Amino acid sequence: MEKKTFYASADRSSLDEILSEKELVSSQRLFTELFGSLTGISAIINHNRQIIFANIEFLELLGIKSIEPILGKRPGEVISCINAETGTSGCGTSEACRYCGAVNVILESIRNNTRTTREARILSDIDGKVVSWDLKITSSPIKMNDDVFYVLSLQDISHEKKLLAIERVFFHDLLNTAGGLNGLLTILKLGADDKEVNDLIIKSEAASQIILEEIMSYRQLRAAEDGDIQVKIEQVTSLDLLRSAISRISFHEVGQDKVIEIDDDSVNVSFETDRLLLQRVIINLLKNALEATEVNGVVRVDVKEMNNKLVFFVRNNGSIPEDVRLQIFQRSFSTKDRTRGLGTYSVKLVTENYLKGKVSFISNEAEGTIFKVELNKSWQEVPA
Repeated sequence: MEKKTFYASADRSSLDEILSEKELVSSQRLFTELFGSLTGISAIINHNRQIIFANIEFLELLGIKSIEPILGKRPGEVISCINAETGTSGCGTSEACRYCGAVNVILESIRNNTRTTREARILSDIDGKVVSWDLKITSSPIKMNDDVFYVLSLQDISHEKKLLAIERVFFHDLLNTAGGLNGLLTILKLGADDKEVNDLIIKSEAASQIILEEIMSYRQLRAAEDGDIQVKIEQVTSLDLLRSAISRISFHEVGQDKVIEIDDDSVNVSFETDRLLLQRVIINLLKNALEATEVNGVVRVDVKEMNNKLVFFVRNNGSIPEDVRLQIFQRSFSTKDRTRGLGTYSVKLVTENYLKGKVSFISNEAEGTIFKVELNKSWQEVPA
């Protein structure tokens, strides 16, 4: 019976075939000595994308001492890629795998029998924590006897990608707002009539607040990735938190001539969380929703009690294209142009790594786009 897949082949070599292939590679003494002396993270896979050999650096990356625990597994499975878990037959077989650089570099190398290099963004769930990888992966075919295998070389480019993200997101937004503030202050300096002065002061104050928000958002993301956030738990009221988040985003340029409405059936209950972190999560979701909303459009927010959880919803009428939807939580992926990004990644990172909650969404033409943040009402109910 053919195994189901949404993209790459689901076929796998049997354990006996894997062991035979491992033995064949191991018998090539000169090759294994050269392979073992390589600096960098490398592994060898077969035509079914299964690992049959690896160097020390690859094993160290996974925190293991021998290849046995990963023998026969695919790359996404050994680093706990979230899409490998959702695929019908593991790594390479989910809908999202169509946009995965790691799967596609292997498939292209197999198809063309050539050395191929691509960048890959991978989001993993390791011990319940969100981990983001930015990798440059090279697949090189190598023939042994009558069999063809593929040498995978992995280079971590996360630092480079972080710097690029900072440049294209943080500095872009900051410079735009600072430029606007400077223009307002220049008008005040040159002299404005009494009717304009108060309006210019209000706009200048709003612009300075946006600058502070952008700086705080960036600092929080850096701290979250470095594991340096200290969670401060306190009693929070659900509607108070929503209203506070709405008031802070309402002065932002993305909220101009748009409306944010709280659903009438929203519950107002007290729960335990980190107020500032959750407020930042809601602000990021509101900002994304507002950016996707037309002028005079409405973004709706809601909070409900469901299955002993407290669930926040942020809705807008637009739907997300499939290629965006399947990559939306990736750190280096932008849902818009090259000047935007990081928002949904930050939401997932903070919510799931620090607030011990879950983030999900649906998006279609009938319902629009709905992001959901699910939290326990009591912090003590959540295992550390």
